Amino acid sequence: MSSTAGRKIRTIRESLDMGRQEFADITGIAKGTLIGIEQGRHEPKAGILEIVAKHWPEFAAYLLTDNTSVKQRNPESDSLVD
Repeated sequence: MSSTAGRKIRTIRESLDMGRQEFADITGIAKGTLIGIEQGRHEPKAGILEIVAKHWPEFAAYLLTDNTSVKQRNPESDSLVD
C-alpha cells in the first residue's frame, strides 16, 4: 500500500500527463526512488517534497496538507498571495 505522500506525488505526476522517467528527469529524483515512493516502499524525505513543490507550486498545499483553497502568506513580506 502506498503512503499518502506517495499517492499524492503519483497523482500530481499523472495529472501532468508525465511518465515516471520524464518526471524523474525534470525533478532530478532517481526513477527508482520515485517508484519506491509511489509504491509506498519509501516515505519521501522533505527534500523530495520540496523539489516537487518548487517545480509545481500550484500543488504545494495539496501535497503537504490536502487543503487546496488556502491563501498563502509570504513571511518575508507579510503579504497574502492568492
